[in-house]
Amino acid sequence: MQLTITVLGENHPDLIIELTRAIKEAKCTILESRMTELGLEFAGHLLVEGNWNHIARLENAMETLASRFHLKFNLLRAKEPEESAAETDMGLPYAIDIFATDQINNIHDLSEFLISRGVSIMDLSTSRYPAPFTGTPLFLAHMIVRIPSGMRIVSLRDEFLDFCDQMNLDAILEPVKR
Repeated sequence: MQLTITVLGENHPDLIIELTRAIKEAKCTILESRMTELGLEFAGHLLVEGNWNHIARLENAMETLASRFHLKFNLLRAKEPEESAAETDMGLPYAIDIFATDQINNIHDLSEFLISRGVSIMDLSTSRYPAPFTGTPLFLAHMIVRIPSGMRIVSLRDEFLDFCDQMNLDAILEPVKR
């Protein structure tokens, strides 16, 4: 059985230790996680696995952590992998890296471009920072996308690069390397 956990709240130096300790003590395993500091706040997404009674124990432990650290948890029991694998085309994982001057519509327009072509977004990370010397706000995005198996990659890449040229985005689309 799998449990997805989303956690938001004030950042504490030992928060990751306490969170992972609760998972370990419930005899669950972390399959995937992303935990980060956002300003002065903490945000985390985890996919945890365990048998039903360990998951129930973990759900109770999350309530204790929520009150102790003033956190907000959202817990969702995930579908079993064999159920969702039949419904989804596994496709080809590709990475997209975008560098641009900070424009408010970059992510929306890029997402719309990909989704309209049947490309699903699996992971998205963005940040903003000042350019060296000039201080101009720059935008950085890293995406992992799933391209449908039957799609011609060369055609998609050409359309993507044309789109990026029109939007004044410097972009790379390449296979995920593991």
